[in-house]
Amino acid sequence: MIKIHAEKLLLYKFISYIILKAESINAIKLYTERCKIFNKIAGENIMYNSFITGINQYFELYKQGLKKQANRCIKDFIKNFEDTCAKEEAEEILYRFCREICDEKKSVEFTRNGSLPYEVSRIVWNYLKHQCELENMPQMRWTFELYGKYYNPFDRKCELNIYQVLQKAYEHKNCDQKTVDIYFYEWVISQLDWGAHHFPEGCLISEEEYETAVETAEKVMAEKNVAPELIDSLRYYIKLYQCFREYESSGKEENYFYKICEKEGVNYTKWPVYYFS
Repeated sequence: MIKIHAEKLLLYKFISYIILKAESINAIKLYTERCKIFNKIAGENIMYNSFITGINQYFELYKQGLKKQANRCIKDFIKNFEDTCAKEEAEEILYRFCREICDEKKSVEFTRNGSLPYEVSRIVWNYLKHQCELENMPQMRWTFELYGKYYNPFDRKCELNIYQVLQKAYEHKNCDQKTVDIYFYEWVISQLDWGAHHFPEGCLISEEEYETAVETAEKVMAEKNVAPELIDSLRYYIKLYQCFREYESSGKEENYFYKICEKEGVNYTKWPVYYFS
């Protein structure tokens, strides 16, 4: 009996040793994996901080009035970035850069007069254009935010239809609230605002275009949540257009448009108009 108990005790000790050893191996593996993750993050931060430092050097020179030196500095820096940074690393850096500009409101830190330095804008455009071809989000929205409003020197022939990109961003399964609001503003509010730009002298959009904008608004509101201020803007423009139609049907009596707006509670500012013969 004693011999059997002794053998069991040895067996238990051996099993316990195996378990502890296995736990130690797992702990070492876990530690190693964590170290790898930490080193990866630390490395990414160092690379990203270097990227931002290069951009900041450009701005420092520019603020001192040294524009030629600033342009040479950023051109050399971006060339070195493209030559030495692996594609995957470059994409990670540009992803974070775009995210901080568009989603974290750090654009003031990275832009001059609201625009990126030319060489920086070039590599950002190349990155985002490729992401649009892959139909990735939120990169499609970022593309519209950064390149949808102004002349794009990197796409002079408009090969990438920026409004189609916004449409795809809205229809994407990862469409977020900011995309919805931008889409609603661009396809509805901006359109109606442009049409009313010369009220009461005339409307800059057709009745069909007006109806399309309102139908788009109704469709989006049925599908998604829209920011309350955008819905308020829609209601304002609908009432404003109703006032304009009443004014037109009245024979365009002088100042009657503003009287209608006042009666309907539509706050419309009279713009100064100059006529030249």
